[in-house]
Amino acid sequence: MRTPFLILVLVCGLLTACNTQTKRVGQAQSLYEEGLRLREQRQSEEAAEKFLQGLEALLSCEETTEILQLKGQLCDNLGAMYFKHGLFEGAFVQHQQALNCFRQTLDSTGMMNAYRNSGRAVRAQEQYTQAKQYYDSAFSIATLIHDQAMLGDLYLEMGRDYYMETGNFAKGIESVNKALEIGLSDSDTDIAHMTLGILYYYSNDFEQAKSFLNQALHSERPGLKMSVYQTLYAIAYTEGDYKQAIQYQQLFSTNLLESEQEHSSEVMLRIKSEYELKAQQSELESLHRNRDLKLYLIIALVLIALLVILLIVRKIVSDHKLKMEQFGRQVERDQNRIHELVSDMETLIRTNDELRRNQQTLSQKELMMTEKIMARNKVMVTAQALSEQVNADTLNFELADNDWTDFINLTDLIFDGFSQRLLQLYPKLGKWDVRICCLSKNGFSNQVISILLDTQTDSYYKRKTRIKQMKMNLGDDNRSFEEIVNAV
Repeated sequence: MRTPFLILVLVCGLLTACNTQTKRVGQAQSLYEEGLRLREQRQSEEAAEKFLQGLEALLSCEETTEILQLKGQLCDNLGAMYFKHGLFEGAFVQHQQALNCFRQTLDSTGMMNAYRNSGRAVRAQEQYTQAKQYYDSAFSIATLIHDQAMLGDLYLEMGRDYYMETGNFAKGIESVNKALEIGLSDSDTDIAHMTLGILYYYSNDFEQAKSFLNQALHSERPGLKMSVYQTLYAIAYTEGDYKQAIQYQQLFSTNLLESEQEHSSEVMLRIKSEYELKAQQSELESLHRNRDLKLYLIIALVLIALLVILLIVRKIVSDHKLKMEQFGRQVERDQNRIHELVSDMETLIRTNDELRRNQQTLSQKELMMTEKIMARNKVMVTAQALSEQVNADTLNFELADNDWTDFINLTDLIFDGFSQRLLQLYPKLGKWDVRICCLSKNGFSNQVISILLDTQTDSYYKRKTRIKQMKMNLGDDNRSFEEIVNAV
């Protein structure tokens, strides 16, 4: 009995040996500074890993003022990385933890940033009332400490992301103008001008809208210019200046291509980063759950292992002869079974090859017939024409309900009853929701679909988001709308 006891004492001693708290705090500080450097270099997944490692180093430390301050900074920066990659719930949790740390240390600046970031996270989840409360708290602190830069940023964000989204355009115009009065960076100034242009457009003040939109065109960012040209197109179209509207549409298409090229690259990086960030987040949560139980678990495993070894040795000694006899009989049976399986497998392979050849021949014939029929459908012809070129001729189309019905039926034929399977999975979808899903299933771009729906691209993005969150009940699903549709 002395040997197992000595083994347990040795295991406990090795597990309890660790660095002092001072060393752990120094390590966490170094990881935090390295994470900030990586964040400045836009290496978000690497930065998030450093922040997570810093939090791990502080897990068992006593919560002094210095440690709470460092923990708050780590959580707030980690939340910003999660927000960047669309992990809004995880971002909100981290910002709330940061806010709790800054409250305990009475850090006004930290609380202000945490309130603002919490507002961003819940606003991204369309929880506008809660977002307004967090933004108001950040406003109060920024006003109290006279942080003009933060006030400018908050006014711009409220005008663009809250008042515009909730339809309070007059309040949004007032908020963005206050941001411009305080002073913004060049890039944020362009965003402010674009936001004012869109707000005035929604308010039907087209002259003011055009003035600010033209100022926003000083930006070099294709995505921003794309939104500006889209709004200018809508104004020209409403005013009956169709020639000017076509020019804006062409400029929109040019910037859309540039923006989609950048977006395509960013999507690949985002998918990779989201996967790594989720893995890191799960690792940290696992460490929180298991750290206190680790020692007891290992002790229990050691005891179980010793008992299992004793039982195995006893079993081997008592049953060795019987097992050898059983093994010999089993080998003989297995050999016979293997021969039978080999024979059956050869027959199955030959049959499967013949069935595959027959199925390929039938599938090719069916596909050719379906493609010929699909090429005559008015919805398909119109969408393909818009994909190739957007001009006055291709924009002059009219689609009846019968055209859409034929299009959906043909889509079902090509994709094996797609619309029926879609409605079985998501019965809340309406008629136009199903049409949007069928267009996306056939691979048409967001621009083409928004034109077919007679809506702006920004409105179409919002509509996809509402379908996903409200009608498909997939608000927690990190896949894109197109990925969800293609998975049906």
